[in-house]
Amino acid sequence: MSGSKHIDRICVLVSVLALILTILFMNGEVLGLEAVVDEDAEANSGSARFTANDLDGSWDSAGAVEITLDGSGGTVSGSGAYFLNGSLIIARAGRYVLSGRLDDGCISVDAYDNSKVWLLLNGVEVSCSDNACLRVEQADKVFLTLAEGSENSFSSGASYSEDALEDNTGGAIFAHDDLTINGGGSLSVTAAYKHAIDANDSLVITGGTITLDSAGDAVHVNDAFNFRDADLTVRAGDDGIHSDTSVYIESGSILISECYEGIEALTIEQAGGDVTIYPADDGLNANGNSGGFGMMGFGGRGGFHQSEGGESATDLAAATQSAAEEETEAETWIRISGGTLSIVNENARDADGIDSNGSIYISGGTIRVSMSNGGGYAMDVGSESGGVMEISGGNLVGCGSSSMAEGFDSSSTQPSILYIYSAGAEAGTTVALEDSEGNVLLSYDAPCAFSAVNLSCPEMELGKTYLVVIGDNVEEITLTESSASFGDARSGGFGGTMNFGGMQPRSDFSGEQGSMGGRRGMGGGRRGQQGSSEEGGGQFTPPEGFSFGEDGEPPALPEGFSFGEDGERPTPPEGFDFSDGGGWPAMPEGFGDSAAEAAAETAAYGSEVWIWSGVSLAALLLGLGLAALYRRRTG
Repeated sequence: MSGSKHIDRICVLVSVLALILTILFMNGEVLGLEAVVDEDAEANSGSARFTANDLDGSWDSAGAVEITLDGSGGTVSGSGAYFLNGSLIIARAGRYVLSGRLDDGCISVDAYDNSKVWLLLNGVEVSCSDNACLRVEQADKVFLTLAEGSENSFSSGASYSEDALEDNTGGAIFAHDDLTINGGGSLSVTAAYKHAIDANDSLVITGGTITLDSAGDAVHVNDAFNFRDADLTVRAGDDGIHSDTSVYIESGSILISECYEGIEALTIEQAGGDVTIYPADDGLNANGNSGGFGMMGFGGRGGFHQSEGGESATDLAAATQSAAEEETEAETWIRISGGTLSIVNENARDADGIDSNGSIYISGGTIRVSMSNGGGYAMDVGSESGGVMEISGGNLVGCGSSSMAEGFDSSSTQPSILYIYSAGAEAGTTVALEDSEGNVLLSYDAPCAFSAVNLSCPEMELGKTYLVVIGDNVEEITLTESSASFGDARSGGFGGTMNFGGMQPRSDFSGEQGSMGGRRGMGGGRRGQQGSSEEGGGQFTPPEGFSFGEDGEPPALPEGFSFGEDGERPTPPEGFDFSDGGGWPAMPEGFGDSAAEAAAETAAYGSEVWIWSGVSLAALLLGLGLAALYRRRTG
């Protein structure tokens, strides 16, 4: 009986303690308790792009298992790894130091799903004809650390085995789980089949000198790709860097020397670093709400490439359409806040330097874009889906075609200019923006021919006057709004008001009252104003024989001309007769009796005579037209 009473009391006490512990865990932060979190765990949903282990590329071989590759196998000094059929299997968490060469085999990490594995590469060369050179079958996270000064390489064949294809293996480095590359050595990856690096989860690169050469994407990531403090050189048959979610670049350098699209993801952010891209299509492409051709694998050295498992083009198109439907509500944007970005496409066809199906935000950095005039555009934003293109900082010159050129939104806080130059500029032409004192604010030798240019920099202010210089031509403009368009040809999609002007040779430009007459030169004034005196162009000079009357009187006509009654046509001199329908006037009798006489007369007179005769006739007709117009308006 007493034993039962004690048991009841014990149960009550345990229940009370369990309740207290539950309350403490639920309110731990309020009570000042700190939870121990594994920031590298795949289940961790923290917002940090780089963990402490990601950033620690130091060489730490203490307690590590030493593995030496000898071509067909190798030796293992320690536990947790073994060789099987010419491949190295890593089966436990821990650190492993690898060196040597492995011919036609692979390194496979197949550990527990909560395992952290460090592979320390110190001069490793692996080739595999029908599979990935490095496979992450299972782990929580794998760290690939490159020893300082070491040279390491992976190269895979042009076709994969059935087992590899069944597992959707798509790269010379293939990871089912999170993968980090860091350290101070070098790594080159050559993939004759599909991608150089194919990561199902996230990929982080925080160090090393890395060279990727692939038939498909150089980097293909399902989740986030985060990059800093490394040097990455890419040559790809499809995209240079492709992520199904996000790309973030903080520092380091990226050179994409050959690709279809340069960097493609739902969201792309460059906060720093030096990025240079030579694409066959878009440079940056935020592809939300659209599957995009970059995802389908068109273009580049390898042409069309089949997707996971080698499915057909029809299957791939269906999969792409399905993915596009799933992404319909996904937010997509491009943000540039620092670093340098250079995009050059010499053979663009309906391609954009910076292309977003959503919005584009620029708040810093130095940006240079040159797209060919035959169908390449500096920037394109998804305005039809509510996207905006705003600039609040940074230094930008973007050159491309004028046919669909876009300027920044009027909501931008940093002024910008979209200048349309219908005459077109040849490849290598220098584009510059100067202030009123001749100080160069922006300058760029555009590698490709262009007919439109976007300009913006922090020094630009509303109300100030600037010179837009294209080669040897110049136009002076005054900024009256944050996003304005200038130039001499209309184009769709402008972010601001279109102001028509025109360029003049730099040698003829001499400031506020230039030798060409007025602030805009080339006849003065904006197009359609006929050189108004407000713009410094001066009044219209009538042809010889005409003179304007005083105080608004109609112009005096040469002898023999008179205005008709009640707004009718002016009466021509004797022998002239205007034809019906506004055609050319009939000439007096005997004027050019035959084609033979006309030919003889043409041969008899020099070209200058006929040029001046044409000018005189044009002036005469212009005077007649002005007189008739004036009569109609005042009659």
